[in-house]
Amino acid sequence: MLQQFTPMTGICDRIKSEEKSAPADNVDALRASLSKLDIRGEHHRFLVNRMGSSGSTWLVKLLNSHPDVFCYHEGVLAQIYPHKSYTSEHVVNFIRSLAWDDMHGAYKAIGDVGSSWLGHIHAVPRNLFTTGILLRHPARMLNTRLKVFEKDKSFTKIDPSTLRQTEERWGIKACNEMDQIFVQDLFHIVMQIRAVDTVDVVIQLERMNDVEYCCNILQQLTGIHHEPSVVDLFIHNPVNRRTNTVSLQAVLQEFSSEQRAWYNAMLKEDLPRCGYALDSDELLETPTRPPSADGVPRSALPKEFRGYELQMLKQAVLERDCEIGRLRAEIKELRATVKELQGVLAAVQNSVLWRLLEILRRVRRRVLPTERVPIAQRVEEPSSRTKL
Repeated sequence: MLQQFTPMTGICDRIKSEEKSAPADNVDALRASLSKLDIRGEHHRFLVNRMGSSGSTWLVKLLNSHPDVFCYHEGVLAQIYPHKSYTSEHVVNFIRSLAWDDMHGAYKAIGDVGSSWLGHIHAVPRNLFTTGILLRHPARMLNTRLKVFEKDKSFTKIDPSTLRQTEERWGIKACNEMDQIFVQDLFHIVMQIRAVDTVDVVIQLERMNDVEYCCNILQQLTGIHHEPSVVDLFIHNPVNRRTNTVSLQAVLQEFSSEQRAWYNAMLKEDLPRCGYALDSDELLETPTRPPSADGVPRSALPKEFRGYELQMLKQAVLERDCEIGRLRAEIKELRATVKELQGVLAAVQNSVLWRLLEILRRVRRRVLPTERVPIAQRVEEPSSRTKL
């Protein structure tokens, strides 16, 4: 079943964005920077936002199965290597490269899954990019994330501002590390669900088991028809699975009683709008989404999302200030080292031995001529005098 897919590879797990998404107060600035893209080629362009353990590896592989489609999987990572993190500016530059690079006209659709934050998805011109969000049932994503976190914590940073907002909005206070990562991921899932009306295509991984649904989603995203027989092959060949096939009830039982209570409190109002039931594998009918017109965003970002984005910006600014402070300290230390070396050099030049060496150099220059007469010339001079 496709709901078992988990997309994140080793390197993607360890290279993380410094912000989860662009700040809503800065969306106008993002839209302004992305409104003047250098467009080359007439191919279709698309961007998909997703969270970890949602099936993006499989989706990218499926998209690339068509000879006229080229899809990056977190393509921004190739631009920032060997750095271990990236910022909003890196994402903007990557989107600009997608707009500029026509790949010699070899493809009819070019896009990316995983690089763009929700703020960028909201800001790109709709007449130039088709935007989407990839969803998987939150309980299954949380289950996979907890399983991975038990073995490898290197790629997950717990953000105090996210925990603080969760406590303020839902009265949830997570104390131990496992609970904190659980609550943090829940918060990100809620923010993603509340932004589904801002994109063109909502992709539910569980519904991608159906060939017709899958082909329709790919058509909406790329503008290209995918062969159903090829799609069917991919449906029966999942990739990157990290958890076993179990019912959603069994997954929920693996959570602690507190985690289940938090899960219900944070998702009970928002989850049904994405077609998911809280405690079963049943897929619900999704509400009719408002149509989007070319160049016109579907709707404004939710108020909660704007507050979350602002907190993420503040956190990023704080981290940047710390980095600037560290660099300034290193520069100060380097200057002190240079000054110390200059003092050592001055002491050497003022020493008795140094002065003695200088005297010897001057005597040598007086005794030995700087320009030596060539041997051939010295041999010829006596014979010329003899001739005279």
